[in-house]
Amino acid sequence: MADSKLIYAAIDLGTSFSGWAYSTKTDPEKIYVRKWYPHYSSIATQKTPTCALIRPDGSSLECFGYDAQRKFEELANDKCHENYYYFNDFKTKLYAKYNQPLETGMRLVDQLGRPLPAINVFSASIKYLADDMFTELQKSLLEIKRENIQWILTVPAIWTDKAKFLMREAAIKAGITTDSLIMALEPEAASVCCLRFDVRAVNAESDVTLSSLEVGSKYLVVDAGGGTIDLTTHEVASSKSIRQIVASGGNARGGNTINREFETFLAEAISSDKYDMFKQKHTEDWLYFMADFEGKKKYFDPEKQTKLTVKFPAALREVYISKKKKSLLTKLNISTSKKKSFEEAISETGFGKDVSVKGDKLIFSSDMFSRFFSTAIEGTIKEMKKQFRKLSESEVSCIFMVGGFSECILLQQSVKSAFPDLPILIPKDASVAVLKGAVLYGHNPPVVSERVVKYTYGVKASEPFNKDHPFEKATFTDSGLMCVDIFHKHVTRDQLVKTDEPQKTITYYPVDKRQTCVRFDICASKLLEPRYTTDKDCRIIGTVKVQLSQTNDARRNAILVFFAFGGTEIDVTAIEEKTGKQVKTNVSFLE
Repeated sequence: MADSKLIYAAIDLGTSFSGWAYSTKTDPEKIYVRKWYPHYSSIATQKTPTCALIRPDGSSLECFGYDAQRKFEELANDKCHENYYYFNDFKTKLYAKYNQPLETGMRLVDQLGRPLPAINVFSASIKYLADDMFTELQKSLLEIKRENIQWILTVPAIWTDKAKFLMREAAIKAGITTDSLIMALEPEAASVCCLRFDVRAVNAESDVTLSSLEVGSKYLVVDAGGGTIDLTTHEVASSKSIRQIVASGGNARGGNTINREFETFLAEAISSDKYDMFKQKHTEDWLYFMADFEGKKKYFDPEKQTKLTVKFPAALREVYISKKKKSLLTKLNISTSKKKSFEEAISETGFGKDVSVKGDKLIFSSDMFSRFFSTAIEGTIKEMKKQFRKLSESEVSCIFMVGGFSECILLQQSVKSAFPDLPILIPKDASVAVLKGAVLYGHNPPVVSERVVKYTYGVKASEPFNKDHPFEKATFTDSGLMCVDIFHKHVTRDQLVKTDEPQKTITYYPVDKRQTCVRFDICASKLLEPRYTTDKDCRIIGTVKVQLSQTNDARRNAILVFFAFGGTEIDVTAIEEKTGKQVKTNVSFLE
């Protein structure tokens, strides 16, 4: 099947911005990245906003990216937008803690508070990007067919296995076949990109590049995006491969956290109700307002700027001074308190005199504007220090930063200040390093030779009952009194495993003489030595069933079970030893 693949195409559905890129089988390093043109500028960008406008039917996509922004603005201007669903920043909703459920029927809420099934929003977005790329390909390769394309879909390393599985399901729903789909972890894709292309340090007089590092050199990858901060530590395994040596970490406090802090400030000033009214009744103005803030955020440099100005639309002030429906007390003149002016409302926020209003401009002091960045930047530095606690900082050769948030000047300054002795490598096009790396990864997935598993994995089994077992777990079988719900470990948390290679094989036997089927519940735990599958930190994440061949006594039928770990998936294989009959499954993590 691999011989039929002529194009290797990556889709990066990011929290803030998305895009696609590809290269041919014959020239892997000549990567074409699609250019996007915003309606308010003639300057092209390498990604388009992750905005999906879905029609009133709740399932079909009207448009995506800059087109979705423009169309929604037009609809809002004509007061026709309320029946449409407008989604942005929706990828963040898949970030969850280990023990939080993630259901196939989970719903996302759009900008106006209306819900739709999450898988519909994700699959419609992936389908748009895939169809857009295929249409572009057909212009130069008339004979190209969809089966000639190997797709690579990027996902954050810190996502739970369940979230990664939902993205796979969304891609399949979008029309990408299972055998044409590879999932790539974003920090790994970034690593692959910069191993291939030279990236030099920005904070040191050094000739360090990722491609110049010797075998055995270690480096920290920081993928700072709009939604998540994704970190992992890699080691150069050979001239053509890398291996993960520390479990990935991170948080959901990417660059969009700064936007949320800014909007929290506005809601505090004019009230949450008034700000929500502004977003709903003056959506076009709100979109332009936040787009302007996004640009100011990226290039803000407190070392060069003492003040920063953000222009706000007249509608924001108008909504604030608009009167609510008069109450009976007001009509009777029993309460006649004077409403604060817009300027007074701004000055009486927690930011006080560090922000002022002049005409249609908000003027912030440099120190005050920096406060919008505090949560995101402090969270990033904290996660980086966590990685170094797992591995001595002196062992690390450099820090490699990618993602749109990595282009933020204030974040760069903060990282340099926190780690002054380490070279900081940031690609020229940091926002598309993951996208380009994913294309290269698709050509050669074994480039990541080893990974660290985040959880302890095993199967639910039974063992002979003894006095140390809880009485309520005792059950009578043809094999005697057994204890059920035993967590039989196959792989331990933080264990280094070779990519796609089977781990240790464990043999199991049926417990009843006339048993016709053996069911293995696949389990995961944050504990190093889980005892029972019913323990607090244990979860059942999938199932493998083996139908047994006919025999006089099923208890003699040995079943061999082993795990294999890919980049984003776990394969569990069960084999009936006598017949060689094999059952293999990709673990389904959705509930």
